[in-house]
Amino acid sequence: MSFRVMIFMIVLMLATGLAEAQPEPAPRAQAEALFVDAQKALSRGDDAGAERLLKDALTSDPAFTSAIWQLAQIYESRGELDYARELLTRGLRQDPGASWAREKLAQLESSLARTILAEARGYMGSGKYNLAIPKLSAYLGLRPDDPAALVAMAKCHFEKGNPKTARQYIDKVQAIDPGNAEISALTARMETTSRDAQLEKLLAEAQIALLDTTEAAPGRARTALHKLIEADPANSWAKERLVDLDRAGNEKAVRTEAREKKPAPAVVAEGRKAMDRSKGALSTAGHFIVAHLSLFVLGAVLCVLVIDVRRRMTRRSYPLEGTITVIPILDIVSLVNGNLRTGRLIVVSSDAKGEIYFEKGEIIHARCDGLTGKIAFHKLMDIRSGRFFFHNHLPNVRRTIADPLSLLLLSMKPHEDSVLELEASDEREEALSTRR
Repeated sequence: MSFRVMIFMIVLMLATGLAEAQPEPAPRAQAEALFVDAQKALSRGDDAGAERLLKDALTSDPAFTSAIWQLAQIYESRGELDYARELLTRGLRQDPGASWAREKLAQLESSLARTILAEARGYMGSGKYNLAIPKLSAYLGLRPDDPAALVAMAKCHFEKGNPKTARQYIDKVQAIDPGNAEISALTARMETTSRDAQLEKLLAEAQIALLDTTEAAPGRARTALHKLIEADPANSWAKERLVDLDRAGNEKAVRTEAREKKPAPAVVAEGRKAMDRSKGALSTAGHFIVAHLSLFVLGAVLCVLVIDVRRRMTRRSYPLEGTITVIPILDIVSLVNGNLRTGRLIVVSSDAKGEIYFEKGEIIHARCDGLTGKIAFHKLMDIRSGRFFFHNHLPNVRRTIADPLSLLLLSMKPHEDSVLELEASDEREEALSTRR
């Protein structure tokens, strides 16, 4: 190997060593370089490219506030105010002295709050309370003490049948604004609805007690009717049923007393004389009956037909009925189950129609819009408005449900509204993490 070749190899090795020893650019230097490239992209009108470069800059140096401010400005220009707010909040945590950013954040939150509240009111106006609630929750995250939003949240939960949650928001409003007229009106509505629900529940309990035929049934029926009259003193139906119960009790007592009385000797003697006198009349009547036998048969047939028609008409009546909006369908099912009633519960609403079949209180079958069994039962339990009718006649049906009521309720899926709120919350979390 020549001397020149050796010199060349030594120089090459030294150059390679120096290159390997050259330090990598610092994270801040990388972030600044990417920030400069992002500015160039913005000058060309390439917002998407600038967004990508700024995200890379923040990946290299998460504390690089210049990239945070620039990225927030991009999101604000697009109308994505929630992401811009998130970035401004993040930047202020790292640089609390940036007063301009604090002013910008206040302006942005004001615009964002107006937009969210308008969307929530739009959903409320169309009756989509399950979509309005997440919007109002986001708004209250920005304005936690705004009475208007708290009132709107209370109304949403009241309309969705969550009186306890609605009451919590009412209490918040009354603590902030004791004279709020909207809350006073809403409270009056809630009290009226609660009273109506209580009255209908007491009415249902009284109706079921009146259907019972056991020895203890009259006592339970009287107790239920007295409770109903106590809650609604003007209820004429309950007063009439009490009169009927008293009349039936008096008649039963008279019959019992008559059976227990022993006939006196004079009464027995008189009865024997009457029987002797009636022998001749009976003989004459016997000849008359034989002569007009066909007429008697025809009369008997007509009586049977009349009794059958009356029985069919009775079967068409519904001894227990009411409105699901006032008393939930779960309360009716629990009431029938607890009183060990046999029959079928007909449920009718604008969305679905079906029946639940009971045998001594246990649910044996359900059907709803072509579905049967547990699926049909769960669909009927989701009905929030409509009417119900309980018929104390159980037709012959195939048993499709073997579980008791407690297991049927445990197997129900979470409420759709709660799932929607959780999914919406998860989507917002995922979107924010992606934007970062």
